[in-house]
Amino acid sequence: MLSIILLTIFFHENFAGKCPSHEYSTPFNSSSSILTKQLNSFWSIYGNCEEKLDTTDNCFGDNPAWAEWDSLKFSWNDRNSYRDHGKTTLFRFPIIGINGTEGEMSDGFLWSWIDSERWPDARGSHGHVASYHFDQLPRFTAAIYQYYVWTGDRIFLQSILPRAELVVNFLISNMNGSAGIPINTINDGISENSRPSTYMDQVKSGWKDAWIALTFYTALNNIAALESVVGNETNREFYQSLADKLNSAFDDIFWNETTGRYAGWVDRNGNQHDSGYVYINLEAIARGLGNRSKADRIFDWLSRPADPILIGPHNGSTDVYHNIVAPRTTTENVRQSDWDGWSDPDEGRRPYGGLVESGGTMMWLTYYDVMARLRFNYTDEAFNILNNMLERVDNDSNCLTFNYEKGRIRDDFGEDFVQIGSNFPFPESGIAAISFLHGFVGVTAQIDGLKICPQLPSSLDFIQAQVNYIGVTLTIRVSKQMQPSSSYCITIPERQLSIDIFLGTCYFLTSL
Repeated sequence: MLSIILLTIFFHENFAGKCPSHEYSTPFNSSSSILTKQLNSFWSIYGNCEEKLDTTDNCFGDNPAWAEWDSLKFSWNDRNSYRDHGKTTLFRFPIIGINGTEGEMSDGFLWSWIDSERWPDARGSHGHVASYHFDQLPRFTAAIYQYYVWTGDRIFLQSILPRAELVVNFLISNMNGSAGIPINTINDGISENSRPSTYMDQVKSGWKDAWIALTFYTALNNIAALESVVGNETNREFYQSLADKLNSAFDDIFWNETTGRYAGWVDRNGNQHDSGYVYINLEAIARGLGNRSKADRIFDWLSRPADPILIGPHNGSTDVYHNIVAPRTTTENVRQSDWDGWSDPDEGRRPYGGLVESGGTMMWLTYYDVMARLRFNYTDEAFNILNNMLERVDNDSNCLTFNYEKGRIRDDFGEDFVQIGSNFPFPESGIAAISFLHGFVGVTAQIDGLKICPQLPSSLDFIQAQVNYIGVTLTIRVSKQMQPSSSYCITIPERQLSIDIFLGTCYFLTSL
């Protein structure tokens, strides 16, 4: 009996981390019990937020800039009616020209904040003048697409598609998106004149903004697909032609052959602004822009030494992944001329690495990091990134959450809450776990069915995810086959389905 007790203690101490989270929902499974627990625990904290620990976190962004991230989290499952909440919230977002909504901008402008045409940054160096943001515009359509393809809700689509068209047409007509890359004429991107234009609200991006452009690429492809659902072939062809134009224009405008990466934005004078924006580069590749050659150069850049961190427990580090939970947001300190200090503390801007937007990190980056690498079949590299994040969370006594109001501003590794974007105000962190569903299990919804393109890491024999598709629960398991070794077996017991596919191929579930 003593030996059993000692063995139990050994396994607990060596295979269980400090994170006290419970698995409130268990949509994920794998041949590794440790990975499975860590993944479901992470989802319970950062996904559906049922595990509160000592926080009162809301799992939704519930604001236009978070629309796509919310949809990535909740479109594929129906737990706690979160999916319905997400769909309903899209109708609450004010759009000029809809339901009597007015503003300083033209029809089709989706307000920057749910109750304000501008971002709530009218303080500090901004005085009483708040900023306009524009990244919420393409994210709105991307969110609609996710909710529709997972639910097949035609009433929802027919009700909201005119809003999506109006918003997309604002990007096309008012921001010159018809020429390829949208142009932000409010913020010209020139350091002395510009203001923040996106969720990264201390970075003075503007004019031709890569982050807005790459999300617009997704929105154009998505709205083209949605137009085909309602039988509007003319609109479909128009939007798809713009997406194809943007694909090539993106490389022409933003790629820098010398640095081997995409710049953050190009200002009105044609100058690229580049502080090594990791989030832009990973997301561009994950969304289907660029090619293998460019992706390899980006991955190589991320593997090389970056500028040394100047603050905190990682002071002096040149490792892009020193935070472990995700890569740095930038590999260089954002230039002071490109930095907007409206929310800097009284003592001034923190040194490089001291804030999430310049050398710090945010968990949601891991989703795009994993998906970018899986696009070119770097499966084990991608899995190590996800696994390292989960291990980091598991080895913190508060699961890497912070609670400023209770004075809990540092994690067990000495990192503080403005260096690591994890829980509130970062509800989008939960999308990191969705890389397991979208990437490794390989399940994505399209207008004509489920597409399953699995990639199993070498260390796992099977992986599994449970989804709610068109109102039906499906348990999708992908297992390695012994013979032939180059194949997978996909099983969906609810459909009495078992089918073998070769590695690198996909299975389409076109009907239920």
